[in-house]
Amino acid sequence: MAPVLPLLLLVGLSRRTADAVAAELAASAEIVRSTPQDLPAHVVGTPGQRRPTVVVLGEAVPAPAGVVHSLRPHPADLVVAVAAVPAAHDKLAVLPLLFSADVVHRVEGGEEARRMPHVVGELLRKLTRRHAHAAAQAAAQRRLSSRTSIGRQLGERLLGQFLAQAPIGVLVLEDDAVIAWNQRAADLLELTEPDSVHQPVTGLFPEEQRAALLRHLTAVGRRDAEPDAVFERVRGDGTSQALRMAVRQVVDIEGHDRVLVLAEDVTDRLHAQRRLAERTSHALLTAEVAAAMTAPGPLDGRLRECVRAATDRLGADRVCVWNLNTRGELDHVVCAADDTEARGTSVCEQLHRALVEQVVATHRPHLDVPPRTDPHAFGNEGGRGSFAAFPLVSGGELIGVLSLTTRLALPGSVLAVLENIADQIAVGTQQDRLLNRLSEATHALARPLLPPRLPDLSGFDLAARYAPFGQGLQIGGDFYDAFTAPDGRHVLVLGDVCGKGPDAAAVTGLVRHTLWAGAQHTSEPAHVLDLVNTALRRQNAPFCTLVYVVVDTTRTPARLRIAGAGHPAPLLRRASGATAPLETRGALLGVFDTPRHPVTEVDLLPGDTLVLYTDGFTEGAGSLNPREPEDLAAVLAALPPAGAAGLAEHVAATLTDDARRWWGDELRDDLAVLAVTAAW
Repeated sequence: MAPVLPLLLLVGLSRRTADAVAAELAASAEIVRSTPQDLPAHVVGTPGQRRPTVVVLGEAVPAPAGVVHSLRPHPADLVVAVAAVPAAHDKLAVLPLLFSADVVHRVEGGEEARRMPHVVGELLRKLTRRHAHAAAQAAAQRRLSSRTSIGRQLGERLLGQFLAQAPIGVLVLEDDAVIAWNQRAADLLELTEPDSVHQPVTGLFPEEQRAALLRHLTAVGRRDAEPDAVFERVRGDGTSQALRMAVRQVVDIEGHDRVLVLAEDVTDRLHAQRRLAERTSHALLTAEVAAAMTAPGPLDGRLRECVRAATDRLGADRVCVWNLNTRGELDHVVCAADDTEARGTSVCEQLHRALVEQVVATHRPHLDVPPRTDPHAFGNEGGRGSFAAFPLVSGGELIGVLSLTTRLALPGSVLAVLENIADQIAVGTQQDRLLNRLSEATHALARPLLPPRLPDLSGFDLAARYAPFGQGLQIGGDFYDAFTAPDGRHVLVLGDVCGKGPDAAAVTGLVRHTLWAGAQHTSEPAHVLDLVNTALRRQNAPFCTLVYVVVDTTRTPARLRIAGAGHPAPLLRRASGATAPLETRGALLGVFDTPRHPVTEVDLLPGDTLVLYTDGFTEGAGSLNPREPEDLAAVLAALPPAGAAGLAEHVAATLTDDARRWWGDELRDDLAVLAVTAAW
């Protein structure tokens, strides 16, 4: 059969370049000038089995990466040359990531008319050689698969010149016995004449592999037979070896059935695959541990995810985390085992506590092969297993131990990844402890800044909401208070001190104390706010905004006297549902020597609600999507009319929930609201 003339497709080339390529390669290929749209009609068939084709893409092709992908290039039958002018570099940047250099070749520079014929000619020659080689291999395979006769001779001479010189190992079997082989098979399997003749081929492999190999050899010819399989053995020098064994049925010249075995050494490839799989598994384990330790939720749950991932990825029998409690005592925290977690704690306590305590005492990793006194500790087969324990150290402080037990030996790569995840667990655990301490300290400092409970005000329903930003790990400047002054009037106050943290907490405490102390003399807004302003100025403290309300119950209905100090306007919701901001204008506290704070008076009728709130409700995300007091008034006005009982609570909850919905994850400020409703 005459060789197939390769196809050369020219797409998007300049006329000069296309003419130069056609002139030089007209005798080497069938040349077709095409467009990107017509390419699929020229490139048909299964990759690897198509007509040998070289596609040349010029700079006029708008999306070269997409065109190359649609062609499905294959080193055996289709390669692509792409003109890579500077203007197209961005479009071509993805090609090396998607395709190897043997199927996609970039022609750099702007002189494509001069360089392209040479490059394309070389690609045609390489592709023709590959195609011819593949055709020769296929023909030889067809001969072997079509029961071609093989002459019967001793040793490698029985195979003939073709198979004797093949770069792959070839054996001829009679049943399970070796009767002939070539030199490559002798090198791979350490065969010698006459000792190896008529010896079972399964005897060349370890006992645990022999049954599977025998099944593979005897399955030839059946529909369910695998074409090849990999088996491992140990060579005479003690090194491991992996062989891919392909089996074919043949008939010799005397009509006897023989089994032809092709043996290929894939040791390096198998080891590389295993190393890649191991590294991938270790990388995934490291990522899973990092994700678990940085996820929200209780520490025990996150540690459990870590030990489960380590058990699965490392094929371990048991992985445990032990922590040192505040008294320096060793506690078994979590354990994941391949059998069950129900009895895990008792097993670990019995077998491993002493070894883990050695790690605590020395602050160093411990590797051991302990006896398996408990058949459930490492499985039901008994024997001995490996043990490794690494200290969990963060910031120089020992906080626990990570331990692992397994039936298998622990290679250096596993020990390295164990040490790595031990560091991750230690850092995550230490961070959790620090966050808990910070949260406790924050709550302790913030507790005096708000009233422990709201007072019962006769004839009024009172409710408050306070939602600190940042999971309560930072003290904010928002505060509120409610109390009854000696003159019988009720005082409501809500404010915001500039800043956050301990400094803001100190100023908040100063403001609250001054408000309460000033109202003991008289609850008049001018008197009390002047005292607060003087106290802030005296301490050179940050400024403060607030709304101060005196509820005068000596009148019916109750009269509200409201003074604002640079704070968002309070909202008044009438019993009918109509809601509007109240005009309160006054200077910040702590800024001016003699600030003015005008008083607004309004009656609080039965069913009416007064709402005080901080700027978190209007500027919760800074300058992003701010709101006006009228926007909050509209939210409250949309509430259905209801009785006064519980209305203050409903109003406070509604505003807080609405603020969280409005800003979502963009919310960056505390939220504080205080509402009072007059009883019917």
